[in-house]
Amino acid sequence: MKKILLLSLIVSFITSCHEKKKGSDDPASIIKNNVPEIDTLLVTDTSWGFIHKTFNYSDLLVIYSEQNIKDERICGPECIDSIDITKLYPGTKNEAIIYWQDSAYHQKIGMIECHSDSAAYHTSSGLKINSGITDLLKLNRQKINFYGFGWDYGGNIISFNGGALEKSPIQFGLDMKYDETYTDTQLLGDIELNTDMPAVKKMTDKIIIRSISLSFHTNNEY
Repeated sequence: MKKILLLSLIVSFITSCHEKKKGSDDPASIIKNNVPEIDTLLVTDTSWGFIHKTFNYSDLLVIYSEQNIKDERICGPECIDSIDITKLYPGTKNEAIIYWQDSAYHQKIGMIECHSDSAAYHTSSGLKINSGITDLLKLNRQKINFYGFGWDYGGNIISFNGGALEKSPIQFGLDMKYDETYTDTQLLGDIELNTDMPAVKKMTDKIIIRSISLSFHTNNEY
């Protein structure tokens, strides 16, 4: 719908410009100064930049052009299956992965995710990749439960414990910055952790957001 409104607005301005007398302002300048800007890197509860729940593959091509869209087959969870996905801005720092609920037809987006280390995607509250877990805690106002680091599901958040982020369709994955000198195994492996644990508090300044994702569906929409 926003795409249609934006195009209609542009057409309206072009028509208005053609009706002006010779020597008037450049039409392109008028359009640029009046069409509202959209933050293409902003992730909200209902949109990822331009992308909304109703977008299909054809819509993506219209908005982003073929050079910024690439289909690919990748390994699914634990590489049990392969799945067809679409990459947005492939090979760039803002690369994001679009997962389809009907991957063969590309008509219904299930989720969009980014885990590129230097990506500039952000929420209206300023959360982005490499933000600290302390930023999440400030917004959530409750402890956060997550899996230990260093395995397939490492850093996945299990629960926001009824906090402000509990029902948000925007989800975050965590990671911990550590090197070969780190020998404490309390935060590693298939275990459940939470931000109230002394071992976690000790490493709070090392725990960061490693991924941002937006789900366009609820459980009863499958």
